[in-house]
Amino acid sequence: MSDGTAESSWLPGLWRGWLLPLTVNLTMPWIALWAWRTERRTLHLGRPLFTSEWAAAVRVGVRHPEKVRVLAVDEIPMPGVVWMHRLAARFGFDRRHVGGMCLRYAILLRRDLAAQPVIMAHELVHTSQFERHGSLAGFLRAYLLQCLREGYANAPLEIEAVMKSQR
Repeated sequence: MSDGTAESSWLPGLWRGWLLPLTVNLTMPWIALWAWRTERRTLHLGRPLFTSEWAAAVRVGVRHPEKVRVLAVDEIPMPGVVWMHRLAARFGFDRRHVGGMCLRYAILLRRDLAAQPVIMAHELVHTSQFERHGSLAGFLRAYLLQCLREGYANAPLEIEAVMKSQR
């Protein structure tokens, strides 16, 4: 999880105005394909929720906890190449600090943090957000726009996940 210190206020008005949504829209098919493939792999290799995790899923609003699969990994995967990872780190997506990732019903947890219930609950909140948005691409587009405009720590979807997971 990022510490949220990266600021997006340095972005010029042009970028924050129309260029940001255009960039996200142009890259969304590629990002959605990567997310779909990563989700499929995780759903195939992952385990179902434990009883306590199932209860947390219901508590944070997941409608279909039976579909969720969890996979512990050494490092959370990110789409793109090295320069894209550096750019993402500038916006608060530093993969070295990411403890988990949710791609609809697929939850990837960093192996050294996989037993922490707050991280699991946080990712389960994202699962419920995916369900509300209705599609993988729909959620990803909204989430990326929020994080790039507001910064990771100030994105409304991220704030919701933090708040609900700490209850």
